[in-house]
Amino acid sequence: MRSKQVFIHWFEKQLHCLQAIGLGLFMLLFTVACNPQSQLTLETTASTHCRIVQHSMGESCVPLNPQRVIVLSGLDGVLALGVKPVGIAGNLDPLFVPYLSQDQTEPPQIIGLVGDRPSLEAILQLQPDVILGTSWDMDANTYKLLSQIAPTIGVKLETDAQWKEPLIKFAEALGKTAEADRVLSNYNARLAEFKAKMGDRLHQLQASLVRIYPDSIAFYLSSSFPGSILKDAGIQRPPAQVIEPRGQNQQRIDKELISLLDADIMFIWTYGYTPEIAKAAESALDKLKTDPLWQALKVVQRHQVYEVSATYWFGFGPIAANLVIDDLLKYLVETPS
Repeated sequence: MRSKQVFIHWFEKQLHCLQAIGLGLFMLLFTVACNPQSQLTLETTASTHCRIVQHSMGESCVPLNPQRVIVLSGLDGVLALGVKPVGIAGNLDPLFVPYLSQDQTEPPQIIGLVGDRPSLEAILQLQPDVILGTSWDMDANTYKLLSQIAPTIGVKLETDAQWKEPLIKFAEALGKTAEADRVLSNYNARLAEFKAKMGDRLHQLQASLVRIYPDSIAFYLSSSFPGSILKDAGIQRPPAQVIEPRGQNQQRIDKELISLLDADIMFIWTYGYTPEIAKAAESALDKLKTDPLWQALKVVQRHQVYEVSATYWFGFGPIAANLVIDDLLKYLVETPS
């Protein structure tokens, strides 16, 4: 029933797009949507050779040297492999994450939003060789539709601490396993450098990861992206924050429980999917700083609270991970307490 409703909604949208995309393209989409078992595909390469890739959603035959790559999620990892996609799923605002846009002289086309169903007509127009995504972006039905357009790789994820898994699987699909090995070796080498510079002090340190919302406070767990990096770095968490509620990467708390945030150090950030939400979160942090409960925290009194950028602490991939390591070195090694 759900798939039928999804198709009806999609079909109505296509009627409004006929003049823009042409009748031929519409009929192609119609055939793909109505016939999931159809053998209709787009030729992505003149070569008949391909690389068989086993993944969470099935098996795909990917061209040996894919040139036109679409990324639904895991963009950070794909860019770290040296691949520039022709299309990506973007965030609400900005559509292209700032820390990933520095080397993008020709930004890829936005084909939808991260975590939402991508635009099939936009993907068709880009004529991809391969589509890369995760279970956050596609269910089984969406995977079948995308696979009719181009070989599609899907990686099942349960938490954003699993950022290495799509990196490794996408590298396999793109023929970039050596590059992935170098990326992860560099990550591990930098962590080893950090641990060596911290010495015995590392084992005496507990860190709190805090996000301020416009209307609430949350601490991030080991199952989160930044939590996974702190774990890899050997940094401990306060006992009250060592919880693993299923399917969550953070735990929201009432202000009356703010003592749960206390630690030797704290990394804190605000974030908003729109400028309005971001501004409201920043205002909430400013207000919190004047609250007696906040000022009573030992970490605040010792001036060991560090405001960091949500764009990469809230990231997902090796580029963001290395930026987090930069902050660990900056605040804990270069300017220790």
